[in-house]
Amino acid sequence: MPERNSGRLRFPECSGVAREGRGEGTVGRRPRWVAAAAAAAIVPAPRIDASCLTWEGQQFQGKAAIVEKLSSLPFQKIQHSITAQDHQPTPDSCIISMVVGQLKADEDPIMGFHQMFLLKNINDAWVCTNDMFRLALHNFG
Repeated sequence: MPERNSGRLRFPECSGVAREGRGEGTVGRRPRWVAAAAAAAIVPAPRIDASCLTWEGQQFQGKAAIVEKLSSLPFQKIQHSITAQDHQPTPDSCIISMVVGQLKADEDPIMGFHQMFLLKNINDAWVCTNDMFRLALHNFG
């Protein structure tokens, strides 16, 4: 979440460390699956070869293709602020999450974004199997 400083928003730096939620139970007062989904909303969960990413309409299948795409993004510095996030357990014991927020890449203006992803518990670790990302750009021209 952004920090307030004299009425202005300050965007914290993104960390490059992947986080995993493990097992069932609770973290604090929240179910562990909520904590896992919230962590993945900030830093993507690990992926597997069956994972799929749709980035601005382009589809990438498999861990190697996804890592290559994310590594090739043209910015050097990224900051983000999550405005809202919703998480739901699915009938097949996965977690579906939707995140809305703002990001700032390098010196570009702040832009809105939407992200939806599916987490699956594999060998007691939450893995991102499906991920869809779009910038919230509007053309009123």
